[in-house]
Amino acid sequence: MRVSLRQIVSRGLRGRCPNCGGPLLFDRGLRLRDQCPTPGCGLRWQRSAGYYLGAAVWNYTIVVVLVLPLVLLAVLGGLISQRTAYILAPVLALLLPFVFYKASWSLWMMSYYFFLPHELPANANELIPTRDDE
Repeated sequence: MRVSLRQIVSRGLRGRCPNCGGPLLFDRGLRLRDQCPTPGCGLRWQRSAGYYLGAAVWNYTIVVVLVLPLVLLAVLGGLISQRTAYILAPVLALLLPFVFYKASWSLWMMSYYFFLPHELPANANELIPTRDDE
C-alpha cells in the first residue's frame, strides 16, 4: 500500500492519519494519542524528543498571520480603532493557539511526511535502491 504525496496532503488537510487515512491524533479535547488507533497501522505521532516543535511552529505561524494584520489595519489603515486592535490582539493571541492546536498538528504531520514520505510505514519498501536494484 503506497501512499502518494497527493494522499499525504489530502489526509493532512482533512486531519487524518498520513499513513492509513484513519482518524488522527486526538482522543477527546486536546489530549494527543500516542499512535494511530487504526488496527494494522499504529503509526506513532511522536517520532523523537522535540518533534512537537513542528506543530508549535505551525500554530505560531497561524496566529501571527491572523493577529498581525489586525494590528496593522488599526495602525496603518484606520479601519478599526487602535484601542479596539490593542484589546483584540492579545486576546486573540492567547485564544487562537488553543483553537488551532489540532489543525497545527495535522499540518505538521502533513508537511513532515510530504518531505519524507519514505518514513511512512506504508512506504517502507520504497527505499533508496541498492546496487542489486540498479
